[in-house]
Amino acid sequence: MSLVEELNQFLVGRIAFPAVNYALNRKNILGRYRKLLVSEQSSEDALKELQFQKLGAVLRHAYKSIPFYTKRFMEIGLVPGDIKTLEDMRHIPPIVRQDVIDHRLDMVDARYRHSVLAADQAAQTAGFPIPFARFRRHRLVRNTSSGTTGTPTVFYEDGSTTALSWVHELRLKQWYGLAPGVKEARMSAISTEYVATSNLPSARELLWNQMILPGYFLSDREYELSVRKIRKFRPRVLWGPTPALTGLAQFVQRTNEDISRCRPDLVISRAAPLYAHEKKLLTEVFGCPVTNIYGTRELGHVAMNCPHGSIHVNQENYLVEIEGAGINQQSTGPGKILVTPLFESPMPYLRYRIGDIAEMGGSDCPCGRSLTVLKKVMGRTGEVFKTKDGHLIEPNFWCIAFEVGRPSKDVEKFQVVYRRNGSIRFRIVPRRAYSAETEAELRHFFEKNSLSNMQFEFEYVSEIHPQPSGKYLFVVNEIELQEEQPLHV
Repeated sequence: MSLVEELNQFLVGRIAFPAVNYALNRKNILGRYRKLLVSEQSSEDALKELQFQKLGAVLRHAYKSIPFYTKRFMEIGLVPGDIKTLEDMRHIPPIVRQDVIDHRLDMVDARYRHSVLAADQAAQTAGFPIPFARFRRHRLVRNTSSGTTGTPTVFYEDGSTTALSWVHELRLKQWYGLAPGVKEARMSAISTEYVATSNLPSARELLWNQMILPGYFLSDREYELSVRKIRKFRPRVLWGPTPALTGLAQFVQRTNEDISRCRPDLVISRAAPLYAHEKKLLTEVFGCPVTNIYGTRELGHVAMNCPHGSIHVNQENYLVEIEGAGINQQSTGPGKILVTPLFESPMPYLRYRIGDIAEMGGSDCPCGRSLTVLKKVMGRTGEVFKTKDGHLIEPNFWCIAFEVGRPSKDVEKFQVVYRRNGSIRFRIVPRRAYSAETEAELRHFFEKNSLSNMQFEFEYVSEIHPQPSGKYLFVVNEIELQEEQPLHV
């Protein structure tokens, strides 16, 4: 890196980026980033004590200022002072997505009720920041979840959650040896025409060293544009939704695009799980480490993959539980994830059941950080099903089935559909070499793995379309169950 590039990175990372975010009411990004680099080396006991102190502040705020929680605490006969340890959180019932839908207004800080109306009536796109929000009366931004589990939920934030997401991204990049201000290409919810004609990406490139690329509803046209802009910008970080990144990698591979002079130093995937075959593809095409951010729009970046592959919880700012297991339990079996953000916001979430199944794995990692580890995120509750003999089959099982032998060469894309009649249908976009032998090999794989008692159907299609949110789901559950229940077959 040249002296000019180093100076540019310093000015952006230390001055321009934090200053612009401060004006957007996203405060103290660099200060909190520096604190995280210290606290991640703390002992397990020190981290839990920090969590408990922050939890107390969140509980007092929720009880005093959030009508929904004031009523709930009264119903269960608790006050914040009754929570004397992290384990005591089990006395507070979890909340689910339907709670947020049904009680949205009562879940917002009563002091911001006037700002909710302003946010609902605002003309800007959902989630788009308010210019100079730090200096305005109404600072709330209306946003929605991605709608992966069904109807998107509406939520409000004042910049606090977004600020922490930036802080956690700085920490993640530091784990891979990258300082604040490095050049990034970010695949986002933006159209090709907007990327090509708007002045906003140019301003963002100048002030943040971030180039925006289209990240949803992509075709070869968008991928070609992205490759062209990446060649010119030469980012050190490539960031985006997992499906967008893998689609770009497949385009580069299929068209033999030469990216040897613009390979990034790190690929960061988000908004969807990163499965083994996807990580392998991204590593091979871009020739650099690949990591993943685990979280939600409404909660922020809950956990991240370190260079050793562990999924570390951002423990200083989130309390993560496996429902039914003790918080102090080092390792747990599979269970539903509950998340409590440990920072004050206009819309706090206490023990939010986010709809995923995971296992906890203690805090032992070769990287030396003491942060709690998620041993495995198995997938959405609707993506995981339970066999008659009690085994949970996670989505990654289907990935393995399609990445070995003939299927790995003969299948362009696939989707697994859990049918209402108990059968499983595979929607497959076949390549030219696909044959009856390919299907036979898949059936043999399932029989070999003790799934011979299940009924499988094969449907061959020319394309598998993404959801309205732009995400591509390779597991679809058509069975109408109670919310967040595993499928039993």
